[in-house]
Amino acid sequence: MRLTPEQLKVFDAFARRYFGEDAELWLFGSRADDRKKGGDYDFLVETSVSDADEIIERKIALLAELQDTTQFEDEKIDIIVKRRAYAFETPIYEVAKYEGVRI
Repeated sequence: MRLTPEQLKVFDAFARRYFGEDAELWLFGSRADDRKKGGDYDFLVETSVSDADEIIERKIALLAELQDTTQFEDEKIDIIVKRRAYAFETPIYEVAKYEGVRI
């Protein structure tokens, strides 16, 4: 996993602040593979928050706060949010969970 301990700590703390202590977090994509270089940060957040508008607001706030840290400044970050209460699964959720690294 190509995420520094400091980045891991920051993402974990901020994601839980916005999506709850029970949020489940994954890093997936190229940053989950130690053999690859470069790439953006792809995160999946599974949350018990179910209101779509609230999720969008929280996601924007999380991205803004991450971009304001020295650990993620000027980095491209993609965050996908999955509502735990909905059984609807898209392929990206499956890829993130099964090919990614749970953090």
